[in-house]
Amino acid sequence: MYPLVQIGPLRLGSSGLALLLSLLLGNWLLGRIARARGGPLLAAQADRCFLPVILGAVVGGRLWYGFFNWDLYGRTPGLFRALRVGDLAWSGAVLGGLLAGYLWCRLRRLDLDSVADSAALALPLPQALASLGLLLSGEAFGTPTTLPWAVSLFGASRHPTQVYFALAALASLMILRRVARHNVSAGSLMATFLGLQGLSLLVVEALRADSLLLPGGIRAAQVVGLTLMLFAMHRLRHLALGAGHTVAATHG
Repeated sequence: MYPLVQIGPLRLGSSGLALLLSLLLGNWLLGRIARARGGPLLAAQADRCFLPVILGAVVGGRLWYGFFNWDLYGRTPGLFRALRVGDLAWSGAVLGGLLAGYLWCRLRRLDLDSVADSAALALPLPQALASLGLLLSGEAFGTPTTLPWAVSLFGASRHPTQVYFALAALASLMILRRVARHNVSAGSLMATFLGLQGLSLLVVEALRADSLLLPGGIRAAQVVGLTLMLFAMHRLRHLALGAGHTVAATHG
């Protein structure tokens, strides 16, 4: 575990450094993918969305974490504004980023589905990088296990849940690239991405030892994961029906 990284005279948190690098990578990939899919116009729209989405993700991730740690955050509200990279919950960040992106595109009258599809292809690699940063810092750690690939952390051999999240992100990228080769309806890639995100949350969160819990011991991230999967299924079905009606009208 390497919670701090020494770069010359600077000592930086490994998770924070990985997050910063993932943001830079995500911004570069988003512009590149949007340009390849829709030319300079879509690339410009994607660039205009990047900062609002990141701000929405940060706010959502912090509010989510603070709500589930109210015993600390309720006594010290200033923590909501503190630069504490570890106090960000992925589930809240996903929801916050989605809401910010949707509202910004609607407000600015941007091509929401096309920008979202480009983002779906750009997000998995940065997500994998950020997950490996969590492994270095020891955050989002797993439950004890005797499996041969366990990592030693906090006095026990544990599931490397951070690696599982990274592998899930890479698997998502492979699936999304395969789907993108077909002539799918605009919005299908983002819906597929959200469904895959939901699946990874459902599966991997079950192996985490530090999950944020709802009353009754229910893992909050798994509730979000199930919600994302149901939304993705509904969205994909809606898009498929719309494409079917378009084809029928064309042939009619």
